[in-house]
Amino acid sequence: MRDTNAPLPDTAFWRAYGGKFSGTLTWEQFDALFARLDAAGGNWFVFDPAGDAPDCHTTDFTAALNEARDCVEQVRGRSYCGAVFADDFEAPGFVKVFDPYKMGGVCGGSGERVLPRWIFSRLAPDPLPLLPEAPAARGILARLIGQAGADPR
Repeated sequence: MRDTNAPLPDTAFWRAYGGKFSGTLTWEQFDALFARLDAAGGNWFVFDPAGDAPDCHTTDFTAALNEARDCVEQVRGRSYCGAVFADDFEAPGFVKVFDPYKMGGVCGGSGERVLPRWIFSRLAPDPLPLLPEAPAARGILARLIGQAGADPR
């Protein structure tokens, strides 16, 4: 499992991730951006930052794009979109798509980092560090035996 709250790696991908992005505030912006992405062609990496980084470009960008679109469009009844951010609306090369139902702490109020559900990128992604393994919990019997054998001095 990846440590989504660890410092972001100092790589070209994560520096681009932290760069300047504009949000799709209106559904018209959302539709226009997804139309551009759909028409863009070429090689794209599709990355869930909570998982492993892909080794190669996706073979079915359209399917990934449709899955992300369907997720965001669940809230199409709202007057605003606000779940998709692009580095450049006219020629996107890096796009963050958040699950609109899991954006509660994006402002930072929860103390937990909220990552996008999908990142569409022309840059090869780098994975976040793995979570450190927790020490094995000792059962009550092991703790009792350990205490019984302790020197009482």
